[in-house]
Amino acid sequence: MRPSMPKDVGKKYDELLSQIQSSILRKCDVHELLTIARLLVQGDRLAAALEAEPLDHKTARVYQGVVDRVHRLSAAFGLSPADRKRLCLDTEEEVDELEEFNKS
Repeated sequence: MRPSMPKDVGKKYDELLSQIQSSILRKCDVHELLTIARLLVQGDRLAAALEAEPLDHKTARVYQGVVDRVHRLSAAFGLSPADRKRLCLDTEEEVDELEEFNKS
């Protein structure tokens, strides 16, 4: 069951679900995925603030903290090439997607 969430978080949540191999997902992962989705939305907002004010060091530190936390939390779901290799996830789809991306 999908938890209740704001629309922008829901969009990130759905994007995450579409990028994660379903074979590694469990019902209890919903909370971790929701946290990552919320952090990604927060990261987008902070990135926009930094584009408007690049010398805002406080926002830059908070943004870097969000990026680091997303990186740590997403490792369990194989969201980076190193994580997928560590989790022994199938990378055949990834090669197909990369080839399709390079065609465009």
